[in-house]
Order: sequence, then C-alpha cells, then structure tokens
Amino acid sequence: MWSISKTLRIPIDNRIQEIRDIPYTISYVIRKNQQVDSLSELSKDKRPPERLIWYGRSEELEEWIDNAVGNKKSQNSVEFEIDEGDIG
Repeated sequence: MWSISKTLRIPIDNRIQEIRDIPYTISYVIRKNQQVDSLSELSKDKRPPERLIWYGRSEELEEWIDNAVGNKKSQNSVEFEIDEGDIG
C-alpha cells in the first residue's frame, strides 16, 4: 500500500509524507512487506527459509543472502598470472 501510494504520489493521509511519519507498528509491517517482496524476486533455491524471514535476526538474513547470492565482487573479478619474462 505504501509503495503504491508513494509511486502514484497519492498520500495515504496528508500528514504522512515519509514512512517515518507512520506509527512504528504500521511502518514495520510496510517495511517487512517490502523485504518479503524483494526476497520473492530471488529464485526458489536462493530464498531463505520462511522461519528465517519472519523470526531470524537481520544479521542472519544478511548472511544467508550473501551466501546464496555470493559476493558480487568475486564474481566480477578476473585474475591473470604474468611472468616477468613475458613482459618485454
């Protein structure tokens, strides 16, 4: 609901301009929904278990995602071995 309201630029309430203006319980649900939507974009084999999504600590979830997706830096890096004799 928040993302639709923000995208269409139709306020839920004129007093609410940012998600931080919403009471904590409602903003938590909105943020959690956004997180679940983002995780559902991963392929099924890379998604964390439901228990981790709903009851896990943020550090555990972040670690799961890093392991599942892999370190982007290492996927994009290429190493070459060059002998000094080849330079010339």
